[in-house]
Amino acid sequence: MDQKERILAAGIDLFSTRSYHQTGIREITKQVEMPTGSFHYYFKNKEDFSAEVLNHFFKTEILPSFSEITRNPVLNPKQKIMAYFSSRINRYTKSSTDSDTMWSCIMGNLGQDVAAQSEIIAAQLQKLTSDHLVPGLQKLIEQGQKEASIKCTIDAKVLASMIFNTYEGSMIQRKIERNDQPLRQFLNFIENLL
Repeated sequence: MDQKERILAAGIDLFSTRSYHQTGIREITKQVEMPTGSFHYYFKNKEDFSAEVLNHFFKTEILPSFSEITRNPVLNPKQKIMAYFSSRINRYTKSSTDSDTMWSCIMGNLGQDVAAQSEIIAAQLQKLTSDHLVPGLQKLIEQGQKEASIKCTIDAKVLASMIFNTYEGSMIQRKIERNDQPLRQFLNFIENLL
């Protein structure tokens, strides 16, 4: 892993456990044991860094997980959707169990913290969600509706978007309640919805 990837990985960890405003450049560089001034060799500013962290998160965590599950020939489309969200939830609950810190999805964290003030971050979140996540879910839902593993007749695109939004909402509610019940409710909800 090169220096830039180490900084981006630190960004994933920090934005998974802290807000954008609680995470300073000095804290980021301290985590990777690098002089603060070196940060600007790789990134224009914290906003630029955050957008790159989102992209790195998507490429290193979301895409590999989604691709692996969707290529599994044993699972039907409904099972693939359930397995994907279960894997994401397990990642956050395991991380939180291994430390005293409440881990959460950086897409939701950054979206909630700064997307309204940052066109760069809002655009990156929109691109990752609208160009990749929702279409991937939509494709699984369409396949499941066609082969009847998914009984829900709501339009696949609308349903995919609502499932993703409900997931992010359950991650936010988890932080508010400081327990995993909203995540269990989310899984139960989509199991019954689909």
